[in-house]
Amino acid sequence: MPSEALAGELSLNEIKEVISHWDVGVVDAVTPMQGGSRQSPKARIVTNQGVFVLKRRSVKSIDLERVRFAHQVMLSLGIAGLPIALPQFARDHTTYFLNSQSIFELFIFINGNRWQRLPSQAFESGKTLAHLHQVALMMTWHGHVNASCFHGNLAVVEALRRAPAAIQRANQGQSNGVENVCEQISALYQDASRRVEDLEFQALDSQVVHGDWHAGNVLFDGDRISGILDFDSARLEPAIVDIANGLLQYAARPGSKRNVPQWPHELDEKMFSSFARGFASVESHYVMKFLNMVPLLMIEACIAEAAIPISRTGMFSTIPGEHILEFVLRRSTWIRNHSQELVRQLAAEITP
Repeated sequence: MPSEALAGELSLNEIKEVISHWDVGVVDAVTPMQGGSRQSPKARIVTNQGVFVLKRRSVKSIDLERVRFAHQVMLSLGIAGLPIALPQFARDHTTYFLNSQSIFELFIFINGNRWQRLPSQAFESGKTLAHLHQVALMMTWHGHVNASCFHGNLAVVEALRRAPAAIQRANQGQSNGVENVCEQISALYQDASRRVEDLEFQALDSQVVHGDWHAGNVLFDGDRISGILDFDSARLEPAIVDIANGLLQYAARPGSKRNVPQWPHELDEKMFSSFARGFASVESHYVMKFLNMVPLLMIEACIAEAAIPISRTGMFSTIPGEHILEFVLRRSTWIRNHSQELVRQLAAEITP
């Protein structure tokens, strides 16, 4: 086993001390894992009993009740046969190890490939999300889950108000008219939120949802989904929110990080249709009832995803925040202007 620090933060000694709280056999190899949040380093651990992923997060940023909830969701879905990277029970019968500074989680490692942008894979992802919703609908949780939805969230509006100052700090005093961009985005967000409420969103029943359904959280073996990852955003909310975000994520066209101003803001109709057909192959009645909400929720999801992280650092990962916000304005405006076409396309794909 190597002696150097792993993933920037996980050291060998730390891993050896933590892994002893699980009965996983003799450790043969440890490898750092890339991707995901830099605040949550991960390592791939090979033992004589299997392959696992160890994840570490700061206790300051974690609600322990949410960790328990996410793990229960994963275990419930795994029992129902979905391909989940299951959390492992420690020797004390919990699914985590906690010390004064960090919380550690150990998951089964799942092999798989990333999305190849195939319509057939988008179909399977929509289908799997529908299966997940059906299973999760039967899950009960005795406790309070403190999680916010991207719909009608005042934190998004506040983030857009703070974003120009964060971008100025990141750009050493230059903002290049980003205040006007944020004002336009905020107006789009608030308008979409009001219109969703006018469609009686508050009357909808909530259930357990994944909360962050996108291609980066799904592994494939050909067209088959071999793994579902990252339940950190699992929460209780109307399922139509999860569906709208999935449609947005899979229909997004790719672009180079080096040329964000040229990112295509139009949605990919083929991927949009494929994901919708996949979901409808399992459940179409639910979506049919809330078709008019979908483009509005997509607008909210698009804005919320960018606004909150940019308001903190002025950046979106490694991309300047002003570039992402200009793109979000273009995409959100496009969705608003094409909302009726999207509704008609969705209806055509899911009508039995």
